[in-house]
Amino acid sequence: MGGKKKSKNELPERQPILDALMDSPDVQSVLRLGIASEPDGHLVMAATLQLIDSLPIYVISHTLDDAKRRIRGVVGDTVEVYLEPELVRDPAQEQPATDVIVIKASD
Repeated sequence: MGGKKKSKNELPERQPILDALMDSPDVQSVLRLGIASEPDGHLVMAATLQLIDSLPIYVISHTLDDAKRRIRGVVGDTVEVYLEPELVRDPAQEQPATDVIVIKASD
């Protein structure tokens, strides 16, 4: 699609965009996706991506940059892309049960 502007009523299909966002082992899911056309015809796309909270910051940053690159590959270079990470607890990390936490005290 290159860098072409879309007409005001012509928005890209959502599924290729969702596929591009999910094309990373670090993205757990796409929580929200919004696509709009500005009055001048430029596309604006915003998404919230669910990522694991134990990922290092540089991995999160690389994941978001990579997702923007893949989105622009699908809908064109002129699209404004805004991505927001939503961090969730890593299911692989075990948290101790609250009934096994012992707090020592003295009288």
